[in-house]
Amino acid sequence: MQRTLIVGLILSVVTLACPAGASACGELRHSHAVRRPDRAGRAPLLIGDSTSIIAAPVLGRLGIEADAHGCRQFGQGVAMLAARRHARTLPHVVVLALGANGPISTGQIGAALRITGPHRVLALVTARRSAATDAAMHRSASRHRDRVLLIDWVRYSAGHGGWFAGDGLHVGQAGASAYAHFIRRAIAPFAFPPVRRLRIGQPGAAGKRCGVTHRNGHRLRVFVPRGPTRITCARARAIVRRPPMLRLEGWRTYDWRASRARTWSWVYARLDRKVVVGAAPVR
Repeated sequence: MQRTLIVGLILSVVTLACPAGASACGELRHSHAVRRPDRAGRAPLLIGDSTSIIAAPVLGRLGIEADAHGCRQFGQGVAMLAARRHARTLPHVVVLALGANGPISTGQIGAALRITGPHRVLALVTARRSAATDAAMHRSASRHRDRVLLIDWVRYSAGHGGWFAGDGLHVGQAGASAYAHFIRRAIAPFAFPPVRRLRIGQPGAAGKRCGVTHRNGHRLRVFVPRGPTRITCARARAIVRRPPMLRLEGWRTYDWRASRARTWSWVYARLDRKVVVGAAPVR
């Protein structure tokens, strides 16, 4: 009886000392993107740890390929990115939902950025109960506002204790749905541009040409394909110069590089859609 009690106490201590999701270290769930918006390129990819396992099927139904593995470290996620790039299957938008099993540094995020390269979007999902990881993600998003999209799950989920299991980290079914839909909304402008809904044609046929501007070392030609009399060229160039990960009041920013019709680099639509500004690379 005493021996059983001692063994039970030891197991309890080991469980508390193990990383998040240690009981599911061997659990792997991969969900393919089963629904893809029209004219989108390769489905975005989410690489996660045990905190994403229950949400993986929901993400798949929302058009996001999801690969979640218990106890996955950030370095393992970076290695997966490298393998996908080598196989030429790395999509335009990559989401890393890691950090529950140890702190992440800006240097590790920098390694992921070197693999994704300058023309892809790297999205980082903040990790609950890991202040150091969240701080590194915020710093990286601030430094790379053309390439790093911060998905602040910690802030969004605050006050929603019912979404989580007893550990306050792993989601239940309701939390999995909230988590998946939150990520889908965040990456949608970069992964699923509304090509058919906006119908803005080719840069060569744009209504007004507004010259060239520079953003983060890139030269971009600026056009106003819709509502040319409703906006000045100075305003259009200022919109294009603004880092795309920053919210633009009254406008929506779309990454047209994710579409099969790569006629534009970036498209900015006013909320009423009466004015559209487009940016194309200078070739």
